[in-house]
Amino acid sequence: MSLLSINVGLNTNIGLRRKTNQDNLYAGNGVYVVCDGMGGGKGGKRASADAVWRLAQLAERPRRNLDDIAAVLNQAQDDALTLGEELGGVAGTTVTGVILPTRVRQDGSSPDERCYIVNIGDSRTYHMDAGADGVWQADSLVCITRDHSERQEAIDTGRMLPEEASRRIPRNVITQCIGAPDGIRPDWYAAPANGRFIICSDGLHAQISSDKFADIVASCANPQSAADRLVEAALQAGGSDNISVLVVDMRAECPSNAGWHAGKLGDNEDIYDALEGTLHTLRAVSSWRW
Repeated sequence: MSLLSINVGLNTNIGLRRKTNQDNLYAGNGVYVVCDGMGGGKGGKRASADAVWRLAQLAERPRRNLDDIAAVLNQAQDDALTLGEELGGVAGTTVTGVILPTRVRQDGSSPDERCYIVNIGDSRTYHMDAGADGVWQADSLVCITRDHSERQEAIDTGRMLPEEASRRIPRNVITQCIGAPDGIRPDWYAAPANGRFIICSDGLHAQISSDKFADIVASCANPQSAADRLVEAALQAGGSDNISVLVVDMRAECPSNAGWHAGKLGDNEDIYDALEGTLHTLRAVSSWRW
């Protein structure tokens, strides 16, 4: 299997209540990421911009493995710590997105069969399947990543049911970010490089319902239209935060008939070390959308 084409739509908006846009995103050469800054308007904006700058350098490499990506994230971590010291506080950013092992060819294709998904914080990466007719299927939407937040931790450990956690723990209390004094522990996933990936900051996924999110994504054949309509929906719902989204459509030459799935990489495991039989199926563990 190889990628025949990659098409991207993107949009970012300051929202209706913020004075600055602390989100930054990058899309090119097989690197598709969203960063949501924090630590005050100046610190957050710079932290997310610095992280995107590091990842953009990664995009120029002909090949990149997990160690290469991790090294770039560690450089971004050092940048954010230095920035925090300069500003007299904590400057940080989330990061989530999809990274192919090789650069995209000039014709917009790639030899890659799989891609990496990385996550630090509470921005998210989703996936949607297309049916046999090529139409995107709303009921196939899954959230690949898991939030690094106190709320999600309470749910995952069984300490609280989702409804109770939503009532008692603020959504934006996160447990990881680039720039955190105690370091970063990224989550890594491997997935087939096929389908529609939706990469967004919490200013989008926290603003609209899961059903509306899925319906908008499925109803737009063009990824730019999907990105624009998602941002418009978040603004109509209140636009309480900065809003950023990338919609990345990957069309494979010979997609698997077994159904799309992703798996979390274990320690010392890279994208080609993990056979499909050893990957944890996220269709089950990520059946929740929000």
